[in-house]
Amino acid sequence: MNQIRNSFFSLISIFLNVSFGFIYNKIVSVYFGPVGLSLLTHYQNLVAFFMHIPQEGIHKAFINQLTQEEDSKSHTGKIIVHTVIWSVIIFMIQWICLFVYMYVADSPLEELFLDASSSVLIGVSFFLFTLNLLASAWMVARHKLRRYAIYTFLLGSTSVAVMAGCVYFDVADSLYWIILAVTLSNFPVFIYMIFTVYRKFRYTWADVKDLFEGKDYFMPLIIMGVVSLVSGKLLDYVVREIAFDLIGPYETGLWQSAVKISQAFVFLCGAFLATIFYPYASESIKDKSALHTYVKKFMLIYGTVTFIGVVAMYVLKDLLFQILFSAEFVQADKYFLLILIGDWLRCISWVGGYLLMASADTRRFIIFEIISGIVFIMVFIFGSDYFTWEVMAVANLVRYIVYSILIVFYYKQIWMTEDKAL
Repeated sequence: MNQIRNSFFSLISIFLNVSFGFIYNKIVSVYFGPVGLSLLTHYQNLVAFFMHIPQEGIHKAFINQLTQEEDSKSHTGKIIVHTVIWSVIIFMIQWICLFVYMYVADSPLEELFLDASSSVLIGVSFFLFTLNLLASAWMVARHKLRRYAIYTFLLGSTSVAVMAGCVYFDVADSLYWIILAVTLSNFPVFIYMIFTVYRKFRYTWADVKDLFEGKDYFMPLIIMGVVSLVSGKLLDYVVREIAFDLIGPYETGLWQSAVKISQAFVFLCGAFLATIFYPYASESIKDKSALHTYVKKFMLIYGTVTFIGVVAMYVLKDLLFQILFSAEFVQADKYFLLILIGDWLRCISWVGGYLLMASADTRRFIIFEIISGIVFIMVFIFGSDYFTWEVMAVANLVRYIVYSILIVFYYKQIWMTEDKAL
């Protein structure tokens, strides 16, 4: 397919993201072991929590507007202004909730927020992350994939440089600064984004006053982002907090290393879908026949490649643990099979999830997310009586079995035209 063949820089960006992620893991694993990896991963989960609504809600609406409306500097500037304001509103709500949580809960990350200056630093870096991702969403929507690859390289290399500097110069509390490097890299990269994206467009005060004129376009996807956050990232974060108490930080680090390898695969799939599948689906969402034909061809390739990838990772699991982490992490292979199967089903079902977002099918999206979230938490709660360390992986697997079944029924009902139905 032409779209896939022309996505060389998109694939470069995806592999850069994954590669830099494993460089972070390798540095922490070698110098701080499973306990250090568990803290790094938990902080990355917190970052993912903050980025979820912007990425899966606000920025999806942004991409939809760019791909479906006339392109101009003033029009794009107006959409950017609206997107930034919505991002500020969502960020402030989440930031207040985070501080309340850190105050009342016994979180492994609470030491990062005890100092006021450190909290402000983290908050600013989080928000710049949001703005950088907004600029990258523009690159994806406008197929500026070479710039997107440069952005990915700058973000990752800056993080690695900060981490390496902490280790080389033996900085006090180096583990915490290494963890914070994941988001501190946004400061220099934001300068790059100002000159390559934001200064290109026209912004006026009238754009701010027109904010609520576009609420009907933004709100459905924001609501979908909130629901998927609560049923997904929030549950993931809370479960990991529980895991620290349930199996301890050392075992949590081992489990997280297995999750990390599988999630790298999930990230590859998600980034591929977001940069290749979603823009096209958004553009052709009104032509059911053309979309169905595209999805069939896409799934033939995507499903085959992802399945081969899962099998290859399982066969090479011991080697992957040693190369990506250290020999100490090979014992984490006991978690791996269940995690891989669940995450492969997640990647397959995401095709339907992206169609729900592209068509702004808020009601059905919310129902699916609530059902899968309830399944996850019920298996986790009641499965603890029958499983020990496997309960997280089992809950994730059952959740995506249910979600995949829901997506199959949805697709057959909405997008599979009668003359092409099986």
